[in-house]
Amino acid sequence: MSIHDYIYAFVSSFIALFPVMNPIGGGFIINGFLEGLDDMQRKIYVKKIIANCILTGIGSLLAGHLILLLFGLAIPVIQLGGGIIICKTGLEWLSDSESGKTDKTRSAMDKIISDDIEKKLFYPISFPVSLGPGSMSVIFTLMASAVVKGNFLSTGLNYALIALAIISLLGILYIFLLQGTRIMKKLGRSGNMALNKLIAFITFCIGIQIIVTGISKIFHLQIV
Repeated sequence: MSIHDYIYAFVSSFIALFPVMNPIGGGFIINGFLEGLDDMQRKIYVKKIIANCILTGIGSLLAGHLILLLFGLAIPVIQLGGGIIICKTGLEWLSDSESGKTDKTRSAMDKIISDDIEKKLFYPISFPVSLGPGSMSVIFTLMASAVVKGNFLSTGLNYALIALAIISLLGILYIFLLQGTRIMKKLGRSGNMALNKLIAFITFCIGIQIIVTGISKIFHLQIV
């Protein structure tokens, strides 16, 4: 494989993962959980969130084949299941009251202390908000396409490029979360509410797209 092939592998992995990892949209939602923290606390928790996501994402990439073999799962089934969960999440966000997701999170945050945030760092903040089943299904798909039969070096490099794409997207999320307070203040309450609804709708549509992809592969259909 040439250098252009490796560049293409990274770019295609980045583009495939961007809509499902959604570091911008997820950043707005995670900011609701972190609201009220000072800059130092925010930085500590953001680092832990990113570390959790890196372990989950890279772990899924490295252990993906083993997981699929142990449970007898096919990638289209993972896509179908992940898409359903994403759709469910999007619908829940869309059906929130007029106060919006941010206001609900704010009222909850008023009642909890820092130790409670610690308990939420992996679930639901790191998984599934930051890196969920939809992302894992895409990682599994990329993992399968990265294998070059008879060439372990090329396969390893392809895996490394997928890992780099995951880390790059989490880097965007990291920067966005550190600047979260400033962004939320500039948008204001109505802006946050409108943006959360838009993100919820896009999330729902992404879930449908993943479901359609899974169904088309299971039944060998050309749907889209």
